[in-house]
Amino acid sequence: MLYDDFKPIVDIVFNNWTALQLAVEHGMGAPGGEKTAQLMSVYVARYCVENVSDREELTEVLEDLMDEEFETVCHDNSPKEVASLLLFYLGLLKEGRHEELRNIIEAMPQSQKWLSQPIHDSIPPQCHGNPDDDTTSSSSDNSDSEGISEAAASSTVKDNSEPMDEDTDAGWTVVTTRRRK
Repeated sequence: MLYDDFKPIVDIVFNNWTALQLAVEHGMGAPGGEKTAQLMSVYVARYCVENVSDREELTEVLEDLMDEEFETVCHDNSPKEVASLLLFYLGLLKEGRHEELRNIIEAMPQSQKWLSQPIHDSIPPQCHGNPDDDTTSSSSDNSDSEGISEAAASSTVKDNSEPMDEDTDAGWTVVTTRRRK
């Protein structure tokens, strides 16, 4: 099936797409960005295989996905470049030029295959909400996050009347809650 041959190619192109990788790494959009990127890869592969699309149409699909899923607008024309590459590779597959396609793929810069790796659901890329709320904490706390929490707790002012305490060493501002317990 054409989809089975094309999906790994979409993954390779998306793995090399800096805008998508940065959007996922920096937690743009909703939590679970890596899972969203994987689903985006599946959607784009199916879209290309099942529809007769041109570069402009696929560019618009990629731009819409980046905007809607990751709240990211690409001003570098990378969606257009990605669309061109995907349609070129799909054309080679449809024409049966597998050896030429394999040579092109092998010549591409090898990046870390972050998109194809299994997803770890326990650690969301970005937490929203009140940090004191138990619903935003992950179940697998490591010693680094505990050390940061202890350092933040020790640097806060015991009296909650002062909302901020400036930590001059690291350049961070610690904001305490005004909630009464």
